[in-house]
Amino acid sequence: MRLVDNLRKAEKKGAMTIRRGVERAREEWADVERRLRQRMRIYPQKSKAIAAAAPGATDLEVDEAAVTESGSDNTRTPIISVHGHDVQEP
Repeated sequence: MRLVDNLRKAEKKGAMTIRRGVERAREEWADVERRLRQRMRIYPQKSKAIAAAAPGATDLEVDEAAVTESGSDNTRTPIISVHGHDVQEP
């Protein structure tokens, strides 16, 4: 009986180790995904604030600075996510 009990304990211990490893991998992947999303975010108000900080800048110059900073006239749409999941626009 003692041998059978030891085998069951070893089996449970191995299963728990595997579960912990899988859970750790999920947490690390969520962290990596969060960091990628954070780098992909667009903060348009930053460019306007920087351009507005220039002495004597007008609203037109601020808008032009925002357009030239992005490199083209068409604006990029920001990624909208809640709790790490993308939200589809209606």
